[in-house]
Amino acid sequence: AGAVKLPAKWDETADVVIVGSGFAGLAAAIEAKKAGASVVVLEKMTTVGGNSIINGGILTATGCPQQKKHGIKDSPELLAHDMLVAGLYLNNPEKVKLVADNALSNYEWTVNELGVEYNPDAIGQEGGHSVPRYVFTKNGSGSGIVSKEIDKCKELGIPLRNRVFVERIIRGEDGRVEGLEVREGYRFPREDSGKTKFIRAKKGVVLCYGGFSADVTYRMY
Repeated sequence: AGAVKLPAKWDETADVVIVGSGFAGLAAAIEAKKAGASVVVLEKMTTVGGNSIINGGILTATGCPQQKKHGIKDSPELLAHDMLVAGLYLNNPEKVKLVADNALSNYEWTVNELGVEYNPDAIGQEGGHSVPRYVFTKNGSGSGIVSKEIDKCKELGIPLRNRVFVERIIRGEDGRVEGLEVREGYRFPREDSGKTKFIRAKKGVVLCYGGFSADVTYRMY
């Protein structure tokens, strides 16, 4: 994405603009706000949560109390190995290590920061994992995590904007991301709907809008 002409006027400015309101987007918003940044979360659908809010409510938690309760021996190194094997070693090893090393702290963050409740006894094993290492939310849904994240966002005063479609990322001449061109009032799946606005991001844009499985054109390349 090369430099484009900057808008004559920004309609809105925030330190950090986050695209997507699932697990990752809301977590990023919470931590950015706690670090002192002004934050806004953009979601193209009519409700927040994305696919995260309707998933099975499971979370990999290597070294968690549930594993210890069942005497399961595990480690970040074993988790990283399993991820690399499952990814046919096409994964980025540094990113794999980052995920594996922080699996336990990720679990602890949801418990200590958000108050998420997991089944204290159950531990599950997904395909590709050599040992059982995922926990379940008590309500058996990702909403058990997302609802707590939404509560925390409200507590911190983080605006969650629905029906905002991101049209493009705006970069300056030096390549730095300056902000976003969006359409507010978007009605899925009409990509031409909504009113154009320009949102400036003084410190950064965080993209947390999920994978590409629904993008048929992209998958066909």
